[in-house]
Amino acid sequence: MKRLLIGTMLMVWSASWLMAQQTATLKGQVTDEAGEVLAGTTVRVIASNKGTMADAEGRFALEITPGKPTAIEFTYIGFKKDTIIITALPGETKTLNIALKALPENVGEVYVESWYDRAEALRQINIRSVDQIPLPSGNVESILTTLGASIRNEMSAQYSVRGGNFDENLIYVNGIEIYRPMLVKAGQQEGLSFVNSTLVSSIQFAAGGFDARYGDKMSSVLDIRYKRPRTFAASASASLLGGSAHIEGTALKGKLTHITGVRYKANRYLLNTLQTDGDYKPRFFDLQTYLTYSVNSRFEISLLGNMARNTYIVIPQTRKTAFGTYQQTFGLTMYYEGQEMDRFTTWMGAVSLDYQPSEKLSLRLTGSGFNTAEAVTADILGEYNIDLLDNTPGSETSGDSILNIGAGGNLLHARNYLNANIYNISHTGTFRVIRNNLSWGMNFQAEEFEGTVREWEMIDSAGYTIPFNDYRIEMYNFTYAQNNLQSFRYAGYLHDVSGFTAGSAEVLLNLGVRFNYLSTNNQFLVSPRFRVLLIPAWERKVSFHAAVGWYHQPPFYKEMIDPDGRIYRNIKAQQSIHVVAGTTWDFPIWERPFRFTAEAYYKKLDHLIPYVVDDVDIQYLPQYTAKGYATGIEFKINGEFVKDAESWATLSFLQTREDRTGD
Repeated sequence: MKRLLIGTMLMVWSASWLMAQQTATLKGQVTDEAGEVLAGTTVRVIASNKGTMADAEGRFALEITPGKPTAIEFTYIGFKKDTIIITALPGETKTLNIALKALPENVGEVYVESWYDRAEALRQINIRSVDQIPLPSGNVESILTTLGASIRNEMSAQYSVRGGNFDENLIYVNGIEIYRPMLVKAGQQEGLSFVNSTLVSSIQFAAGGFDARYGDKMSSVLDIRYKRPRTFAASASASLLGGSAHIEGTALKGKLTHITGVRYKANRYLLNTLQTDGDYKPRFFDLQTYLTYSVNSRFEISLLGNMARNTYIVIPQTRKTAFGTYQQTFGLTMYYEGQEMDRFTTWMGAVSLDYQPSEKLSLRLTGSGFNTAEAVTADILGEYNIDLLDNTPGSETSGDSILNIGAGGNLLHARNYLNANIYNISHTGTFRVIRNNLSWGMNFQAEEFEGTVREWEMIDSAGYTIPFNDYRIEMYNFTYAQNNLQSFRYAGYLHDVSGFTAGSAEVLLNLGVRFNYLSTNNQFLVSPRFRVLLIPAWERKVSFHAAVGWYHQPPFYKEMIDPDGRIYRNIKAQQSIHVVAGTTWDFPIWERPFRFTAEAYYKKLDHLIPYVVDDVDIQYLPQYTAKGYATGIEFKINGEFVKDAESWATLSFLQTREDRTGD
């Protein structure tokens, strides 16, 4: 037995020794010319494309094939790429310390676009452009106005795209779908957008014709990625409207990266311009963090967390509004007592496990949870006068009341609450083979909603209530409902991007299919999508694209609630068929790059849920259904009209029609 054990150990040792002799090791440190370490430098073998990254001290270790010259490439953002030829003996460990040279300071920003990126409908947005949009919100979503989106309220992050409403747009951060509070009725209540621009590394947006990986909404998709820092950095800013701060860096020899941001906003000075004078107390706060930990070269864990608390308090005092005609001008003056207090608190956390068993195969497993606790409460008593105003030109009393023609009062009471939990677990994978990229995904989501609506309004005019009743006092508006909803969603997709050459032109195909099932209405949906990109071999850099796809939007809690608070569980998914065609032309002006794009689109809409919109509040009418269409064309040119400042000019035409069936 002892001889057998010794023999086995010798065999294992011999096999290990022989395997060690088949490889060699290169190790060392990467610095700049001043000796400062360059953590995160990419070190790769050019022939096999295998590589590693330098740790927080700039050190690296890499296995190479012995007995022949091997080209090793070193790359780091802002520094010149360097290539070293190394020859090592079997089992040998070589040490190489290298100093990279910095690029000249006048080298501009470089954006590398792969063939895979070009095949997608999503377009990259320069993150620096966010600061150039002169809106008080400062939200990342404001940049989308340059890509065909429209914003109704400058204090809101809500936007509509090509005839759609605010609830038809998908937003992802690091692959996690983002949800917003649902009881917000006005832009000034909304507070901070989920996306913290300080943490963002890239923004991609598609206004239509996007692929099967994204769903299930009808209008657009916004895909945002947060930074993975390589060095330590921090920032802070403050103003009369609030402040923000962030910190980022690496730890554990570069295996751990972290970036955290905190924001506070109190835009009470902006609210003084509203029609109703009063004491406004908006307070918006959020904290976000994104962490990644590399267990080894093939396995990584990441965490995305967010906590937001938005509080909006208003104590109204007076409001004056003029209305009528030039011949007869009236004035409405209101005096208030009471207050409105709204609270929106959200929590979100997501953990992702990324595993890459080979260079061709990538796998991801993600679990996430979202909670929102919302409360809209109000007790406001109003007393009003309606007066005929003096509109005589040049009169000393111009604009003053010359006759009181009415008086009355109103009382508003609201106790609206919503608590929601959304849990999600998903798996995605990608398999790459030369000019072919196959991806797939499966998703399960559980939702819980508990909502209470208690809201009424009484109007008293000249001694009697509206509506008038001889026998009892009736409310002008009364809503009471309690709704509990549990639903389950199952979704998945299969998506492929491939490329080939047809004559002298390059053709990229993007095709896929998406399916989903919702437990509340027992509806199973299949959504095929197709996109083609043609790149002719012309001297001018011109490309042509076309896409067609089915997009289904299964009803969410908000879409199931009618104005009286009743819930409709069996309504079907809204549907949109996108047909898109366009062209892109890249050209230089003043030795600076410019891009011109033109795109025509048609959206056939069916099973629509009609709605009424007021500010950013969308009140759905699920008891009805509608059909319609949206069509238009958009032209855009962007580039550095002024050096180092990206600008754009857009021209768009839109026509949209909706027909509510059965009315």
